Amino acid sequence: MRLYTGFMVHPLETGRLEYFPDGALVVSDFGQIIFMGTRAEALSEYENIPEERYENAVILPGLVDTHVHLPQYQAAAVGTGELLDWLNTYIFPLEARFADEEYAHIHAQRFFHDAVRLGTTTMSVYCSSHRRATDIAFEAAFHAGLRVCMGKTMMDFGAPDTILHSVSDNIADSLALAKAWHGAGNGRLHYTLTPRFAGSCSRDLLKKTGEIAQAEGLRIQTHLSENPSELRYIAELFSEHASYTDVYHAYGLLTERTIMAHSIYLSPQEKSLLKAHNCSIAHCPCSNRFLQSGVMALRQMLGEGFRIGLGTDVAGGSSLSMFNEAKEAAESSKTWNILHRGEEMPAITAEESLWLATLGGAQALGLADTIGNFAIGKDADFIVCRMEEILPESSVFASPANMIARLVYGAHPHIIEKTVIQGQTVYKR
Repeated sequence: MRLYTGFMVHPLETGRLEYFPDGALVVSDFGQIIFMGTRAEALSEYENIPEERYENAVILPGLVDTHVHLPQYQAAAVGTGELLDWLNTYIFPLEARFADEEYAHIHAQRFFHDAVRLGTTTMSVYCSSHRRATDIAFEAAFHAGLRVCMGKTMMDFGAPDTILHSVSDNIADSLALAKAWHGAGNGRLHYTLTPRFAGSCSRDLLKKTGEIAQAEGLRIQTHLSENPSELRYIAELFSEHASYTDVYHAYGLLTERTIMAHSIYLSPQEKSLLKAHNCSIAHCPCSNRFLQSGVMALRQMLGEGFRIGLGTDVAGGSSLSMFNEAKEAAESSKTWNILHRGEEMPAITAEESLWLATLGGAQALGLADTIGNFAIGKDADFIVCRMEEILPESSVFASPANMIARLVYGAHPHIIEKTVIQGQTVYKR
């Protein structure tokens, strides 16, 4: 067992944060939380166990990235234009390079190392369309100690031949990868069926993906309603369907284990479909702005009861930092108000955006029974953030809410002191 003490932030199911100024976690030898409370209570109940004491630091649950593309990492902040042109010009050629195993090894290791260095402990990851590169990515995630929901990107048309595979190969490769990795790493690794989006998948591929998702009980991740040009493209390809969301519904891809990235331009009927199947949404505000896609009405979507987490969407997003994405979520909600004068909704606060980056993300991925806060029995996934360079203890603004605001708005990689997953230190500054 080990005792960790310091200023502790505990996200609640209500969407709020609870603070323990002199808090304590006791972690079992199996990497689970067996105590959460004050340091005084912990020292009274647990004697003679090693203590890691953190002064002027914040202990947070690990950050959860609900939408990110591993093979695009090199292109973060690179390129111009909107979604479809950007994919063809910059991204598809880059993803084709993952056919090279050595290249795939180098970039998978770098990707996961940078993620834990930035405090991310759980990621929902799109790999390239290559089976071996996805296998290599799972190996890298396993050795890095991360928790991932990940899959080979499934595509059979609408892109260069170098990244396309037949329906039968897409299905066979996905099933083989799921058999090899789903549940591995002491339950940290989860295979996720990953049809890129309706615009790169034939009707047959979509249908068979829905069938194996049901048969195998696997998660699904894909894109929905991101960019106006994308919406027009889908409407032309699938003119027989009432909406973009109805395409996925028709092929059995709407489930309680489905997470839809973006979901900016949804009609009331589409929202009803998603709600009826309890689908989750990955909100990616940085990417939405970089690719000039749009601004989600996040406050409205939360009010309508959707499970929503935040996603960096690298390389549409420019950074793997979930603190940066939390900041963007708060600022994007203000942008929505600017664009809708007379219809303003309360802007998302830093505390709310941090909640979305922790327990909100865990809920969106269906992992809230395991991670997301410091409830007893959950896995000990947490980070320690040094605050001295962001908010000195002597500051007149050193309230808990202001501390979170400074953390969200001012966080830099060097503030992460330690990243812990299942009680094991996977990064230490």
